Amino acid sequence: MKKKIIFVVLLIIFIILFLVFVPKFIWGDEAWSGKIASMGFKSSLYYSFNDFHPPLYHLILSLLFYIFPDSWMVGRIFSLLLGILLIYIILFHLNRFIGEEESVLLSIVLTFSPFFLYIFTLVRMYSLAVLLSLLSIYSFFALLRGENLSILFVISNLSMLLTHHFTLPLFLLEGLFFLIKKLRKGFKVFLITLILYLPFTYILLVQLKRRLTLSRGWGNILSASFFKDTFSFLFFNSKDATLFLIIPFVILILFPFFRLKSDEDKFFASYFILYLSMFFILSLITGSIFFHYISLLIIPSYYLLVKGIMFFDKLKEKLLVFVLIALISFVPFSFLKAYPDVKELKREIEGKRVVFLNRYEEFRHTFGVKGNFLFLRDLPLNNFTFDRTKKIREGIEKLEELKRNKSFIFVYTGVGSNLLSIYDPKGKIKRWLEENSTLKKELDMFTPSPIFIYYFNPASKDPVLKLYSQAERTP
Repeated sequence: MKKKIIFVVLLIIFIILFLVFVPKFIWGDEAWSGKIASMGFKSSLYYSFNDFHPPLYHLILSLLFYIFPDSWMVGRIFSLLLGILLIYIILFHLNRFIGEEESVLLSIVLTFSPFFLYIFTLVRMYSLAVLLSLLSIYSFFALLRGENLSILFVISNLSMLLTHHFTLPLFLLEGLFFLIKKLRKGFKVFLITLILYLPFTYILLVQLKRRLTLSRGWGNILSASFFKDTFSFLFFNSKDATLFLIIPFVILILFPFFRLKSDEDKFFASYFILYLSMFFILSLITGSIFFHYISLLIIPSYYLLVKGIMFFDKLKEKLLVFVLIALISFVPFSFLKAYPDVKELKREIEGKRVVFLNRYEEFRHTFGVKGNFLFLRDLPLNNFTFDRTKKIREGIEKLEELKRNKSFIFVYTGVGSNLLSIYDPKGKIKRWLEENSTLKKELDMFTPSPIFIYYFNPASKDPVLKLYSQAERTP
């Protein structure tokens, strides 16, 4: 009864945080997911293969959009329900393996975490990947104790691997633990799952090849200070958190390493070290790492945080209050810096002829917006990487033709300090846009993905563009 009351209270808090702080729109990669899902099951599958993530999330979202209206609300509520389900599993099921007190504290700190709120309201596959990771861990713990949850282990891991490729190390770690513990039955189930997954490795190889062809990353990236950025995102959902605020969380996470008793403790510690090391190595190799990937660290890191709180028998209540206050105080800043002024962008392109670099860029900006949308190159997403010089030259030639005959708007998304698109790494297209446009507008210059809107009005036939042109020339 006590846990039911705790769950209801946490549920109410989570929903209130959702209503107060979560944006009532989707943008960027969220809009990409929403757009392809709204196009039907077949299109979702096709365009997912041109993304860098497996297709399962998009297929489920497509089914939801078939049943319900294809709106931002449906996508966000789906992720919200996944978050609620995760809290429920921790409170009422995972407690068998990690302990009653640990499950209660873990549920509390997750509910109040701004990063947890962000991930489990995001219209992307990360919420589903984290939930399936938890189900995988739950069935793994059951097999470790000799319980028969083989079917759940197979289904949860296959689904997890078909939701996000970065869940593969977790799956392999579980297999390694079966070997170390010499659990033949558990390792047998692991091998069966691996064999069933092998045909799907084709998706991994294709999408990995496309990802590696991109010369630059995009979005909110970690590069300059990996560990500081990682922990500030993990607990505050902000790169701006000072080291002074981060250190207590790091210390609390390190405390459990001094007394790892149960197999579950050792597994979570290995899970945490594995993913932290993997992301650090990736940041060294690629120069950056997309911060959404840190969501895959949220379960082991927050579990170790809880064990760190419990490390102090007499002070754990005070430490818990400190953690909650620190987390709650940053909730209002969780989403304010993460999203651009979508309404203004939509006002600019609604009902207009708008050109994008490629279909991916079109989908990222046009969910829920109607207009005459064009693009220079179709998918796959790496269409400006292979034979880049030729394709960019062809893109500029198309722009020259459009400029001679029609008025249009060009939407260009920049990334990083040089504000260039990942599909225009040398800035040739942007340079052409700067030199030939009638008017230029800048949006979200202080976000990781600023947007440049270029207006072209050769014949002044479009009254809106004509007005822009006159305003530009007026002193």
